[in-house]
Order: sequence, then structure tokens, then C-alpha cells
Amino acid sequence: MRILLVSVSLILVSCRAGAQAPDPGRQAFDTRCVRCHAGDGTGGDMGPSIVTQLIALDDQQIGSLIRDGRPTRGMPASLVEGPELAAIVRFLRTIQRRPTGPPPRTFQTVDGTSLEGRVTGEGFDDLQVRTTDGRVHLLRRVGDRVREVTSEMSWPTYNGDPGGNRYTTATQIDRTTVARLAPQWMFTVPDTGTLQGTPVVVDGIMYVTAPNECIALDAGSGRQIWRYQRPRTMGLTQGTANRGAGVAGDRVFMETDHAHVIALNRFTGALLWEATLADWHDNYSASSAPLPAGNLVISGVSGGEHGANGFIAAHDQETGKEVWRFSMSLRLTRRLIV
Repeated sequence: MRILLVSVSLILVSCRAGAQAPDPGRQAFDTRCVRCHAGDGTGGDMGPSIVTQLIALDDQQIGSLIRDGRPTRGMPASLVEGPELAAIVRFLRTIQRRPTGPPPRTFQTVDGTSLEGRVTGEGFDDLQVRTTDGRVHLLRRVGDRVREVTSEMSWPTYNGDPGGNRYTTATQIDRTTVARLAPQWMFTVPDTGTLQGTPVVVDGIMYVTAPNECIALDAGSGRQIWRYQRPRTMGLTQGTANRGAGVAGDRVFMETDHAHVIALNRFTGALLWEATLADWHDNYSASSAPLPAGNLVISGVSGGEHGANGFIAAHDQETGKEVWRFSMSLRLTRRLIV
């Protein structure tokens, strides 16, 4: 019996001695980074995937990126130095991987130039190609060459232009051609009810929204380029509609059902920043299409029928920082109505 007890004790000691200590890099990553980039680095609602970006950076560049952040893209700086920073970098090397998908292809254009990138979608006549700068090029086949899609004009906001009269200056549709209008393609937005938004189009890419999601389409073919989606907020008293997006530069702006305004990269759908308009627990929600104006984007809220006071807010398009807010009390609203 004594021999047996000694053997068991030795086994227990051996197991404890063989147990691995927690990885300090993993622990630091979980504390500082997991909220935005998820535990495996593949991204979440607040930040993009980083696993395929790490391989292009050396250790010093990764360290600088962690310390300094990317304020213009919504990534804050981190007060991390020394051994902790080095441990995070070592852990990041364990989750990095090379980009997957088809290899880059080179296309000859009708104007004699070449274009190299990865094909994200293609049909008999159309291609969507993402170049190394992240931009998407819409192409059409012309024999053994391709041409870039051209568009007479864009419709970047809910009302088309800042004038708000929803009037287009396009000339292709007139009294002599309007009778020839016919459906070109159809796209079904999955898992949603009625759509209440106005599609916006910039440089041939169409952006369609539903509650908590935005889909980018090739406006000429209807082929999906990317889809951003997040879960709907449970417990909302409203927020079952979304009325569209606004586009400025390389960003597309929209509101979430729980009264946040977000900016997405209009070529990839990656979340660039997110700002809270109001606390949805106070009966706020949001559904309107943000309005880009200058270097700002202006958004409003819903919830007046549930006792919430209305307001509009302006955020910096680059950083998402709130610049100003105009609130209207219920008392003032009554005076204006009277």
C-alpha cells in the first residue's frame, strides 16, 4: 500500500511539473486587443482581421502600430512598452498567416495598360478585382481585354446631392428612352423583411442597407462584393428599419438599430470606427441615412414616440469623434408645432 501511495504522489508531482505556464503574450492580447480583433485575430464588430496583415510587417513595425495606433482608422494608441509589448508581438507571430484565395492575376485593359489584383467575383462578362491597395475595380470583358466600368454620375446620399431635391442630372433616361426601361438583375437581401432605404451608388458600386447590415454590389451586374452584418439588438422597442447609407471618400456611413453611427471601408466592408449616439436603454434607436457634409457626417436618432428627446450629431469622418450636437427638448418641439 505504501508503494502504491508513493507512486501516485510521484505521478501527481510529475503532472504538475509538466503543466505549462500561461503565455504572457496571449494574456496581454486578451486584455488589450481581443475586444476589437477577437481571440484568434480574425476580427469582430469593432475591428478588422489582422492575421493576414501581420506577415507584411516586421516586429518593430508591429510594436509601433500597437503603441501609436491608427487614430484616423479608429484604432487608439496603447500604453504598452517593454516586456509586455515584446510578448504581444511574439504571440501575434503565432496567429499570422498568408492571405488565402486565388493568386493575383494580370489583366490587359483596352487602353493599353495592365491591372493586377485578386478576383473577388466574376461572370461571363463582368469581373470584380481587388488590387493591393484594397480598392475594388469593376471590369467588363472586351474580347481578351477588359475595360473599367464608367458611370455618368453617382448618387452618394439618400437624396442624391446636398440640395436634397432628389433630382438627377443624368441624361441617358429621357422621353425617348424611358419606355425601354426593363429589369437588368435582381438581388435578394437575405434574412430581412421590407427594405425602406434608397440604394446609393458611387463609381459603379451600389450600397444597400437593412437593419444592422450593409451590402456592396456591382451596380451593373448585381454581383455581391462584400456584406457587413452584425446581430440585431435584443430588447429594442423599435429599430426594425434602416433607411440607407451615405458615402464620402473611401467610407460608407450608416446607423445601427441601437443608435450608433459606424463607418465602413467602402471597398472591403471593414469597420473603421463606431460612435455611440445615445443609450438604447433610454428608448433610443436609429434608422435614418447619415448625411456627409464637408469633413463631417451628420446623424439623427429615433425614439420620440417612446419619450426620447430628439437630436442630431456631427462626427468627424476620419476618426468618428463627435464634433457637435444639437438637441431639441420636448418643450421646444411643442412651441415649434404650435
